Amino acid sequence: MEYEDMFPYSGRFEILRTKYAYSRETIVEILKLAEDNELEIIPLIQTFGHMEFVLKHSIFEHLREVPSKPDTICPSDSNSTELIHEMLQQVRELHPNSKSIHIGCDEAWHIAQDDRCLHALNTTFHNLTDQLKLAHISSIAKYAKEHLNFEHVLAWNDLFDKIPVDLLNEYKLGSYIIPIIWGYAENVTTAGYFPPGMIERYSQVFNEMIFGSVFKGANGAMQIFVTIERYLSNLKSYLMLYILNERILNGKVMGTVLTGWQRFWHGIQLCEILPEGIPALVLESMYMKDPTLDDYELENKTLEFFNCERHQLFPISYNGKLYTPRKEAIYSFCEFPGSDVYALIEKLHLLLWKISVSSPELYNPLREEQKQLRNEFQQALKKYFYEDTVEEFIKQNIDSIIPA
Repeated sequence: MEYEDMFPYSGRFEILRTKYAYSRETIVEILKLAEDNELEIIPLIQTFGHMEFVLKHSIFEHLREVPSKPDTICPSDSNSTELIHEMLQQVRELHPNSKSIHIGCDEAWHIAQDDRCLHALNTTFHNLTDQLKLAHISSIAKYAKEHLNFEHVLAWNDLFDKIPVDLLNEYKLGSYIIPIIWGYAENVTTAGYFPPGMIERYSQVFNEMIFGSVFKGANGAMQIFVTIERYLSNLKSYLMLYILNERILNGKVMGTVLTGWQRFWHGIQLCEILPEGIPALVLESMYMKDPTLDDYELENKTLEFFNCERHQLFPISYNGKLYTPRKEAIYSFCEFPGSDVYALIEKLHLLLWKISVSSPELYNPLREEQKQLRNEFQQALKKYFYEDTVEEFIKQNIDSIIPA
């Protein structure tokens, strides 16, 4: 669970909180709900890249690696370490029973560019950026494990996917973290997608690994429609990755996580929202439970799980043209939290098609559809999202779809 600015930070970190941040009582309630359902909440706290929610604030901008870029924290400033430690302490306080924590550490786009890091490279790290990265990751992981007593410390793998075994061992990464090998391509076994020899190197360092697949939010920063087949292909390819490397991975892969992103990074526009991704999440979970199921069986089990009405999808005629509903439209007649929003997103898909095949003189009736759909989204979204997010979604995906 990536908290970002939704965590109820206190003290000097209170500035990080959005106005909609969870209260401490709400987090206790979330943890209790998870426990009652035999789930463990693993907090994900960014500690290297994706730190915009911290570094955008003027009080912390001096800790940026690049002054104009709020995404990456400078790992060579002791104040950065102090900040991260304090954040992790506050998170630990509200998650006393969590055995695991995720420290992020992916997509730190700007490393070894600041004078502080350049000095550290010259004096401590033999001018090797890899050492600088590993020193930071291992230090944070060690703190989480030895001082905050998390049994497992998870981290994304992309910042050390090319680093040789001896360097990984020098910084004791195998003792401190469990890497999540992540990538969202349709086929992660494609030659060159992961660096050559990465799996073999990891098998010499880590006793445990996790694969990182996806059910939504990885098909374009402005994409709002989930294509289940595309994400299922990614998940299936991880099974193939394991099979291809079974000899060296045997017993080392703990499982697979299904990530679901709502934005590509902090401050950017919404992509696929959660209601649109729930059928994909359930279908992929069915596959993880039984990978022998074919696509037809997975679809049927998902429809049964949601108690869906069975509808045959037919092409829709409009002004002499035919609209073919997307495969995902079959879940528009199901029962799950957010299913009303899911059905509206399918209506939006149809409206966008109508606009794309219409000339400007035919826009007026479509404007009426747009207005009606806007009202429907307003009513449905507010049941699940805060007011700002509702308005953002509508402005982004409804108000601007018909050219002026």
